[in-house]
Amino acid sequence: MNKFFPIATALTLSCSSFAINAESINYYVIAKQASPFQIEKDNNNHSGIVTDIVRAIFKDSQYDINYHTYPFNRMISLLEAGGKPNWITYGSPGWGGVQAENLSDIPIYNVKHVLVSSNKDPFEFNSMQDMSDRVVVLLHGFDYPQLRPYFESGNVEELRVKDYSAAFRVIKKLPGDTAFVEMESRVKYNLSQQNQNLSQYEIQPFSAVIPDYPIYLAFDPKMDKNMQSFINSKLKELKTSGAIDDIVKNYF
Repeated sequence: MNKFFPIATALTLSCSSFAINAESINYYVIAKQASPFQIEKDNNNHSGIVTDIVRAIFKDSQYDINYHTYPFNRMISLLEAGGKPNWITYGSPGWGGVQAENLSDIPIYNVKHVLVSSNKDPFEFNSMQDMSDRVVVLLHGFDYPQLRPYFESGNVEELRVKDYSAAFRVIKKLPGDTAFVEMESRVKYNLSQQNQNLSQYEIQPFSAVIPDYPIYLAFDPKMDKNMQSFINSKLKELKTSGAIDDIVKNYF
């Protein structure tokens, strides 16, 4: 009987390893550009609206969260290639690709876009005609189909920057000629984090060009069905209890 023991032990360990892997969630985080939705400090100190919601979902559950942080384009490439099993991030139907393929049953947040410019040479924005011969500043990796026709026509110039600090520097350096297009929540959060004076900026609604829309949790298209059902059930509980609203309020 003893001569079979190592084999039995090996099988037991193998099965245990599989069980652990089956209980793991692989959560993908966008590096540096996604605050306040995803915030990473000191490599493994994670927070943010989406991250806190994901944590709340799996609190006191049988699931462990594995964090994977990458620049946006790299993250998308990895997810398009399949990613780690049972991955989760956030997305929206209008984004297309893996961030739209398999979404949570209910949204977690409603997104509004704004146009940010310097108040040293303010201008009123009503339509893209008001941006004629001006420069629209955008973060690397974030594309907006609604803006593409204006860039291609040459009526509006596109300028890409690596982060929020660079965007704020550009519009302060070139007042009246530049404006930054971004989500309202991310703009206000990053202005606050950088101790910027809000009175130095004009922040105008941009919904005439990019309509408001909801964002959701985005899942691995091959995610285990029981796991996805668990997530959706917990998400509805958090929404009903007001816990999601409380998480959002922590960042504004």
